[in-house]
Order: sequence, then C-alpha cells, then structure tokens
Amino acid sequence: MYSKKVFIKTTLFLVSFLTLISSYGQEFPPIERFAPKDYNADDQNWSISQGTDENIYVSNNKGLLEYNGARWNLYTTTNQSIIRSVAVINDLVYTGSYMDFGFWEKNKYGTLKYYSISSNEKISLAEDEEFWNILELDRWILFQSLDRIYIFDTKTKSTNIIESETAITKL
Repeated sequence: MYSKKVFIKTTLFLVSFLTLISSYGQEFPPIERFAPKDYNADDQNWSISQGTDENIYVSNNKGLLEYNGARWNLYTTTNQSIIRSVAVINDLVYTGSYMDFGFWEKNKYGTLKYYSISSNEKISLAEDEEFWNILELDRWILFQSLDRIYIFDTKTKSTNIIESETAITKL
C-alpha cells in the first residue's frame, strides 16, 4: 500500500515537472546575434526602429540597415554620412545623420529611396550638426540635434526651427 502511494506521488510529480519544463522552455523567443560581416556594415549601430511591415531598421555608421527576418540591405545617404537616428512613422523611415535629415520611402520594387528634408527646404544647418533623435507629435516630426529642434509639418511640408541656448541632450 505504501509503495503504491509513493509510486503515484512520484509519477504525478514527474509528469508535473516535465510539463512545467516543456512549457517554460517555449516562452523565450530564440535570440540571434549578428556580426558586422553578416549585415555588411560597420560595427557601430546607433538607433533601431520597427515598421508596420515588421522589418527592422537600424542606423549605422555606414548607412541605414533594413532587416526583413531573412536578409539585410544597406542603404547609404547621398553624402555617405553616418546615420545617427531612425524612426519608422506611418510607413516612412525617417533618419537623422551628419548635416542632413529626411525620410526613406519604398518604391514599387520594395527598395528604399531617400528624400532629404533639410536640403529640399534649403535649411541652413549649424556647423557639423548631427541629428540624434526623431519623435512624432501628431502631424509633426521632430528632429533633434544638440543645438536645435527642427519641426517638420507633414501636411504643409514646411519646417520650423527651435533654437536653444544650451545643449539639447534629450527630446
């Protein structure tokens, strides 16, 4: 009688333990690491954002990286500069870089094409200005450098600038 109770308790314990282990192991997604040789760019990444298409966009020293879960694509800016910030907003990929900010839009072939806001608006940028953060606020996109905040109105396609007397470290 005693050995039958021990057998049942032991069996219940093992079944419960194995069920717990198998369900616990399924809760963690697989982690995949990528080396610079995998995505064919520099080893310094600055910012990351995900689009509604679930693609991952990374600002990198060599340009804008796009990862669709299977393949990496590298897009460079017209001035070949470091991209410091990235934010996907309404299916457009906004980026900030050295002396430039703008957005990327997919063409009919699915590749990204860059449109510079700062050069199209003929904005006078500060010397050696870099854009470290991008934020959406209703219909406006804010680009933050260390000295200014540029406010791009997505409806009127115009830009306003907020000057600062001190360094801007956060937006």
